Amino acid sequence: MTSTFWQRLDLFARSASPFVFTLLLLIVGLVPLRLPYLPPLGINLVLVSVYYWAIHRPGVLPAPALFVVGLLADLLGGGFLGVNVLVLLVAYATMVSARRWFVGASFAIVWWGYAVVATLAMLATWLITVLLAGRAADLTPGISGVLFGVGAYPLLATFFAHAQRALLR
Repeated sequence: MTSTFWQRLDLFARSASPFVFTLLLLIVGLVPLRLPYLPPLGINLVLVSVYYWAIHRPGVLPAPALFVVGLLADLLGGGFLGVNVLVLLVAYATMVSARRWFVGASFAIVWWGYAVVATLAMLATWLITVLLAGRAADLTPGISGVLFGVGAYPLLATFFAHAQRALLR
């Protein structure tokens, strides 16, 4: 084996790390935690990753990768097929187009922006589910998931910032 092979393998592993982190967050988000008032988090943790990478390095987590993550979320989460795909892609496109306002902004502004995006994503998911199911759905799981995601954002954003400095030179 030549050093070129190992260098390419290292480059691939480094460039795939945001996608792998996002998949791990999806798995964690789908695990039933059995905590009172906290249903499975679904894509709320994935949305943290999508939001962070769309602002700071949009090229490392492209739309086709998000399509795969959203499709896996739909298949594993038991919802309507395509809802999570649509929500993740729209959130990503929105943040990539609005990133000029968030790059260089204070952490509080970026965190507030995530809270707005997560709330709108939850409402869009709820509305699409209501339209497809033909009946009203309970908003409580979505609200608690958004609150958990907003609370987890500082920790995950710090982790992603360290990973960005260490892995994505």
